[in-house]
Amino acid sequence: MSLRYEQHRALLKSRNLLGDLLDPQKRPKTIGELKRRASEALHHFPFLDEQGRPMFSDDDFTEENK
Repeated sequence: MSLRYEQHRALLKSRNLLGDLLDPQKRPKTIGELKRRASEALHHFPFLDEQGRPMFSDDDFTEENK
């Protein structure tokens, strides 16, 4: 399982990618760039439990530890 800060960063990358897909000025120009960014976002994405909620790791995580 990924560390909590890695999971947090994966969620932020995912949010940024989805926002960029909606903005024609920021949208990835090539399929390769889109695939690379999607892969980076999903690499440490938290697993989901049976109810669909993210399961975060149990390590100590604060904004200062990033």
